[in-house]
Amino acid sequence: MAEKINGVYHEGDTAIGLVKDGKIIAGVLYENWNGRSIMAHMGIEGRLTPAYLGAVFDYAYNVCNVDKVILPVGSTNAKSMKLVEKMGFAEEGRIADASPEGDIVIYTLKKAYCRFLGDRYGKKFSTAAARSA
Repeated sequence: MAEKINGVYHEGDTAIGLVKDGKIIAGVLYENWNGRSIMAHMGIEGRLTPAYLGAVFDYAYNVCNVDKVILPVGSTNAKSMKLVEKMGFAEEGRIADASPEGDIVIYTLKKAYCRFLGDRYGKKFSTAAARSA
């Protein structure tokens, strides 16, 4: 997952992956939890399932109990920007010249506006399953 987002996995970070045919097709890496918000990084190479989306947001909002998910995206990554906006994230700021190709766009999504927490998106995230993953 860290390779897909050009990042580094640190001890204490958490990741949730989606596997299809033995290959990781999506992953979300969480870091910098501060009790109020958490930073998330997404890498996606396939179709996301409703259950996966439910687990991703249930973990952030209900397991980590944060009010806001922060998601940085490189300003030249139009495909990712479109996807996170479709998910409900809104641009909250930019950090100029912070990425190798340009700016880093800071997207956020508050729990109150997250549509992926309902029953349509599967069962609640299991912390026992997270520990065993």
